[in-house]
Amino acid sequence: MAADEAVAGGIDMGGTKIEAALFDAAFHRLSHRRIDTPADDYRALLDAVAEQVAWLRHARRPDLPVGMGAPGFFNPTTGIYHAANLAAAGKPFRADLECAVPRLVAAQDLACFCLSEATGGAGAGASRVFGLALGTGIGGALAVDGVVEAGFRGLAGEVGHVPIGAALVARHALPVLPCGCGLTGCVETLGSGPGMMRIAAHVTGRPVSPPDLVRAALAGDDDAARAFGIWCDVVCQVLLTVQLTFDPEVVVLGGGLSRIEGLAGTLNARFADAALPGTLPFAIRTNRFGDASGARGAAIMALRAATG
Repeated sequence: MAADEAVAGGIDMGGTKIEAALFDAAFHRLSHRRIDTPADDYRALLDAVAEQVAWLRHARRPDLPVGMGAPGFFNPTTGIYHAANLAAAGKPFRADLECAVPRLVAAQDLACFCLSEATGGAGAGASRVFGLALGTGIGGALAVDGVVEAGFRGLAGEVGHVPIGAALVARHALPVLPCGCGLTGCVETLGSGPGMMRIAAHVTGRPVSPPDLVRAALAGDDDAARAFGIWCDVVCQVLLTVQLTFDPEVVVLGGGLSRIEGLAGTLNARFADAALPGTLPFAIRTNRFGDASGARGAAIMALRAATG
């Protein structure tokens, strides 16, 4: 086998793009291809996934293992797929994929991200790795000895939907807001990217984008620094939930907000005070594989499924 020969393919499906990538035996990315996610047409979405799988398998072999990570979750009891802003929401997406695309391994995108970072990534060498995505929403997944533990209903790691603590709300006079999940007061409402903008508006009187807020904070703007500090406190509450629920050795940050310069170091320092007293905080690290991590984890998952 040539050193650069593809052994598996991975697909990362999001609300705006479906990215496919080929990986070699060391799970280095060899090539990749991105297409737009069909917005409102379920049949077109299935066809788009099939198109990406065909590209991955073309001129290689028809049985190339291919995995796909998708946002939301597949209900193992009903078979119904739950996700926001995707034409597959409310549909038997996994079953329909199996009909449309033979031998495609479909999983939650955060499970793929966590598996990738636990396997040669920022969590390498740790037994218990939690992948925490901070972006448009908040969510995560746990890998134990290189295997993702999804939980009984596939909900393990949905830490964005625990409630913001009363002490934190009182300390900063924070608004308690409805969440897109149907609950009220979830940490996602203030700890996500849109949540950071809500905190900025709460402190400064106007919404400020996360990059602009961080730049202003670094430049010495007191209000921006206070707003960013409150956001960090909210994220530290998420980390406390992770500590008490999953007890990881390492938390690997993903999602768009993980690109904030120095965020892992900032959260490591702040969480030392937010952790349960008397406990040893875990290490918080930035992901190693960036935007390729989800597809990489899907490829790892697919190859494992193919080889037993």
